[in-house]
Amino acid sequence: MTPKPDNCLNCGSDISQNQNYCPACGQNTDAHVLGVGEFISTWWNSMFNLDGTVFKTLKYIWAPWKLAAFYVEGKRKSFLHPMRVFLVLLLFYFGYLVSKVNVDNNMTRSNEEYAILERSRLLQSYTHLRNSHTLSPEACSFADTIESKLFGDTHLPEKDTFLNSTFFDLGDRKYPITRQDAISLDRDSIYHKYGVTGFWDKIIVGQTIRMNLDRAGTINYAIGNAAWGVLALIIIMSGFLKLLYLRQKMHYVAHLVLLLNVHSVIFFLLLMFAIIFGILGKDDQNHLGLYSLIVLIIVFLSMYKYYGQGLMKTTLKFFIASTFYLIFGLIIVFSVSLGSLAFF
Repeated sequence: MTPKPDNCLNCGSDISQNQNYCPACGQNTDAHVLGVGEFISTWWNSMFNLDGTVFKTLKYIWAPWKLAAFYVEGKRKSFLHPMRVFLVLLLFYFGYLVSKVNVDNNMTRSNEEYAILERSRLLQSYTHLRNSHTLSPEACSFADTIESKLFGDTHLPEKDTFLNSTFFDLGDRKYPITRQDAISLDRDSIYHKYGVTGFWDKIIVGQTIRMNLDRAGTINYAIGNAAWGVLALIIIMSGFLKLLYLRQKMHYVAHLVLLLNVHSVIFFLLLMFAIIFGILGKDDQNHLGLYSLIVLIIVFLSMYKYYGQGLMKTTLKFFIASTFYLIFGLIIVFSVSLGSLAFF
């Protein structure tokens, strides 16, 4: 039998021969040769951490008020960290949203921009061809009919301004950028040609063009920002709940843990519903009313059970908290939209 080393192979701390695990880091002190079985077992545990804490957390995830109370009271080794659970479910859920949207530039208006430009070029070729020949009155009438059917609302490339035949209007400054230039020229060339000089004008014009030509990237970027916007909303709402329940003299973190757990179970349920409806071949977007009702019930029960106040007080504070959640949420959505416009 190979003797145990005097120092932990993982952290270097001193260990004695009668210690099976390092008192500093918890690694097994056995110095045996690494085998395939142990290698796979170590990988599995490191990837999924399937120990008792996972199953205990899953057991109580349906009652976020209990999970929060346990953790705040000090039972922290028995459960996964609430932030860890929240972030995992957040990433899974928003990853699902990205896959659900399934945005592809060929399926969005981005591809339409190029199609409109090609139609304008066809009209240009057709107009040139028609003007280069003398047509009889009958032929002119026939040509007019063809033109109205094929090129009804189509404009020539030099007249086809970007964004549904409108132009950028920033106060007193107007930039009639054609679709052809928006697609074929780089940003600096567009700024120079149309006299876009102001810093914010360049940001708005450049980013608007980019977002319309890359709808897929824009939507993915917005969803990614929205995911972190949820975390920002939880941080803000935790402070609001502290004010709402000020007489209970609870620490800010106690409210934060509750909201993390509440959002975790909501994401978990939404993912489960998505999987179930996906197996049944149904569109889960048709059940938004059911989702909203479940979310409201979970939030109300969590506030009622966690803070222990009466039904009337909880109902009043539930409506107050819901209103401010909506207000803060709209502010964050607006901020995310501005950020997407400025930095995408």
